[in-house]
Amino acid sequence: MFKFLFKFLATIILSLLLVVVVVSCFQHFQSRRYSFPEPKPFSGKYLYNPYKDVDTIWQKCNFHAHANAWGGTTDGNAQTGKDLLEKYCSMNYDVACISDYHSINPEQNTTDSTFVPVYEHGHNLFKAHRLALGSTNVSYYDVSLLHTLHDRQYVIQRLRNTSPYIAVAHPKFGGGHTLDDFKWLTGYELIEVLNHYRLSDKYWDIALSAGKPVWIIADDDCHNISKPEETGVKWTMVGDNTSTGKNILDNLVKGNAYGVDGTNAENDNYLESVTTDSMAVVVKLKKKAKEIRLVGQNGLLRASILNSDHIKYIFAPEDTYVRRNKKQKN
Repeated sequence: MFKFLFKFLATIILSLLLVVVVVSCFQHFQSRRYSFPEPKPFSGKYLYNPYKDVDTIWQKCNFHAHANAWGGTTDGNAQTGKDLLEKYCSMNYDVACISDYHSINPEQNTTDSTFVPVYEHGHNLFKAHRLALGSTNVSYYDVSLLHTLHDRQYVIQRLRNTSPYIAVAHPKFGGGHTLDDFKWLTGYELIEVLNHYRLSDKYWDIALSAGKPVWIIADDDCHNISKPEETGVKWTMVGDNTSTGKNILDNLVKGNAYGVDGTNAENDNYLESVTTDSMAVVVKLKKKAKEIRLVGQNGLLRASILNSDHIKYIFAPEDTYVRRNKKQKN
């Protein structure tokens, strides 16, 4: 009897695996091959400052968190959508989103002015996921098993048909992307540099160094609000004085935002301004920081200052961009 049951279960499992392989092969062959242009770093005679016209009011936002969905088959089962939203409201977030996998959570108030529709896209083995922002239309296509750079580009292009804005989620997590991918991938506006699972600043620097104008997004990617290590630890500050979901997204993808790595959802400092004059840039904070660091092409440190509320940097001929960077612990 047990021998029969074992053979039966083994047959079922093998049959399911075969179906998955066949479906994945079909997905792969449905994909397209691309001729990617050679990476070209930013260049020009003038500096582009995304904070030039930034609104004076900063909105604290989390665009990536999970509630119970799909009958309990995905992470996030520890909380309902109501629990999740109440938790972020108690931490004084201006925008709190539920980003269930391939689903717009129905427990959200879609008539609220701050509502931002978002879901996490990706049902592949190595967690090459994206955040689809700004649309309630859900795309289910993906390449589930082994996928190439071309497949990842094709998935992004497919998402463009339904999603106004796309963020590459946690690129360092799960092996779904390589550093080299970001020399070539296009068609997305944001990269989730800060996520409670992983820090992906190197991936962002690869994209920026290749001349890809993509901006930071920072999120908890919370799956359990009872865990302080994944709740209120990463968030995005977006410059917007309207508090409307559409305008918040518009400012986010213009670069009028910055990511925060913190605890208990508390800002210990704020960005006051970023100004440019000819080839000089000045970053000003609300109060003194222990250190302000600027990195540039290929992620190399370009300037730093201790115990100051501002830093000034003059672009050298080899510079293509600079961004603020928090020194990481060894």
